[in-house]
Amino acid sequence: MTQAHTKHNAAAGKATAPFALTTGMRVRMGVALSILGVAMAGLVVRAYVMQLRQHDLYQALAEEQYIKQVDLPPHRGRIFDRIGTELAASTGVDSVYVRPRQVRAAVPVAPKREQLAGQIANILSLQKREVAQKLASDRPFVWLKRRVLPEESQRIAQLNVPGLKIEDEPKRYYPNRSLAGPVLGWAGLDASGLEGIELAYDQFLRGNKTSLVGLRDAVGRNFLVSGAGEPLKDHGNDIQLTLDKFIQFRVEQVLEEGVANARATAGSAVAIDPMSGEILAMASVPTVNPNDPSGARERGARNRPVTDPFEPGSTIKPFTLAAAFDAGVLHVSDEWDCEGGEWHIGRVPLHDADPEGVLTTAQVLARSSNICTAKIARRLGKDKLSLFLRQMGFFSPTGIDLPGERAGQVLPVAEWGDIAFANISFGQGMTATPLQVASALSAIANGGTLYRPHIVKRILSPTGEVLLSNQPAGKRVMSTQTAATMTQLLRGVMEKKGTGEKLDIPGYPVAGKTGTAQKVDPTTHRYSPALWASSFVGFAPYDHPRVLLFVLIDEPKEGHYGAEVAGPIFVKAMTDALRYLGVPPRPANDARPVPPTPPVRPTAPSPPPAAMAVRTDLVPAFVGLGFGQALRLAQQSGLRVEVTGSGRVISQEPPAHSPRLGPFLTLRLSPR
Repeated sequence: MTQAHTKHNAAAGKATAPFALTTGMRVRMGVALSILGVAMAGLVVRAYVMQLRQHDLYQALAEEQYIKQVDLPPHRGRIFDRIGTELAASTGVDSVYVRPRQVRAAVPVAPKREQLAGQIANILSLQKREVAQKLASDRPFVWLKRRVLPEESQRIAQLNVPGLKIEDEPKRYYPNRSLAGPVLGWAGLDASGLEGIELAYDQFLRGNKTSLVGLRDAVGRNFLVSGAGEPLKDHGNDIQLTLDKFIQFRVEQVLEEGVANARATAGSAVAIDPMSGEILAMASVPTVNPNDPSGARERGARNRPVTDPFEPGSTIKPFTLAAAFDAGVLHVSDEWDCEGGEWHIGRVPLHDADPEGVLTTAQVLARSSNICTAKIARRLGKDKLSLFLRQMGFFSPTGIDLPGERAGQVLPVAEWGDIAFANISFGQGMTATPLQVASALSAIANGGTLYRPHIVKRILSPTGEVLLSNQPAGKRVMSTQTAATMTQLLRGVMEKKGTGEKLDIPGYPVAGKTGTAQKVDPTTHRYSPALWASSFVGFAPYDHPRVLLFVLIDEPKEGHYGAEVAGPIFVKAMTDALRYLGVPPRPANDARPVPPTPPVRPTAPSPPPAAMAVRTDLVPAFVGLGFGQALRLAQQSGLRVEVTGSGRVISQEPPAHSPRLGPFLTLRLSPR
């Protein structure tokens, strides 16, 4: 029994003995532990590199997966006319883009993607092949079509395809379509100005691009977006122009009709306030709709009053005579022999349109004699005529705040032969822009001051603060006596036997000048008997001018004289502009002639403006003066005027003959 018990205990002890490892097992375990140790060491090193050595890199890569910067295009400022009518604005419009990887994940089957490409192409009026290529792109973001129509946007949204997105972005919009199109210009897809006012004032109109930083989810949807900044601060500034929408519309309308009736190549017109240089209208045919400017340059659409110099012809004659009057070598009663309509300079003949005999100076301008104008220029001399024309703003840019202005050309005065001198005196052999002619004649209309023409009245911040106000900048270029004499002579052009006799406006007496100039044939480089530039320029009412208008018809095929081609356009536009401005028509018996001006004798020329006696210690008397007279007196007295009304002065502040305490003056005029 004892022996059996001993055997049982031995068996039990053998069963509970520790497990003995073989040599092979120990080797395998050692290798495994070594590998595990190396791996752990590698992880520690890798963690050290990622967490410390390359922390910034991997943080940026991580943030790229869920943080997105959204760039918003700038919001351009608005453009208004002088009375606040909106001419250009920015409005939200949909654009369609695609995230190709999301689309491919949502539509993994190639035939179905091909079908989808066809649907998108049909909706957006695109090529199916182009859309399919964009859906297959490896880029994370691809535009399909920008600034789509509302119905296109709606149909794209109805497809409800993940990765096919619609984004709202600003688009430049011109509510009046082609009205003032060449003047306004247009802006591109990136909201940068490309032409006209949009280009010239791009730095003011263009807003600040803003960036929004936020989170996006796994399918690219934005959420928790913040940091939009201050919307008004990021908007562009607004610009108020001197243009008047109604006058602009009417000038464009009658100009387009006139070009069509004359079967002309092109036309241009500019209306200006002669008392300030403010542009009231500027029109060109062909024109352009800035909402769709494609092909504008190919059609010849441009702002012709500033970009297209031409040979002005007889519209230069007033300045030749004004130069002679101002130099003291001419007076109204002088008589000139027009040689029966033909006069030779050497072997070269000069001709008049109508044969004339002996004419007075006034008749020379009224009947537009080339021969007598050339004789007046000879008495004046080449140097003085050249200097006066340059003083009037010819052959250099006017400085208007528009892009693309041309200066016009003329030979250096040292190269003026007798024939060239004669031609230049009546507007051939030189070029000028319509704006230059209008600006120069404005100096005669307002009493002798040449203002820099301008089209921007003021620039306003998004909060309405005035950032820039365009004040008239002018310089005296002729005596008031010369200006008054020329006004009287220009009025004579519109009277009996004058070239503008049929163009006077009942109730609104006009002072003006016709122009008919031959153009050079680009093939023969000689004056062509078939190519003409027909023009008319004038202001009304002639003794209190409110508007000056220049009209040019280029290469008309139905008639070619300025009076018959450009004149009727002037009459229609000027009549409607004056009525719109509230200028009442005068009775038929109310001629209101300009007081006769004594002749300017060579021995007693008019004193220069600086030598004119003007009291600077007392305020002049303005009550009873007309609008134009009051402005001229204020200019001579160095006063800055604020005017209400448009008739005659009925009150002033400070009172007449009171001590001058500053340069400011307020005039209240009757409403006519």
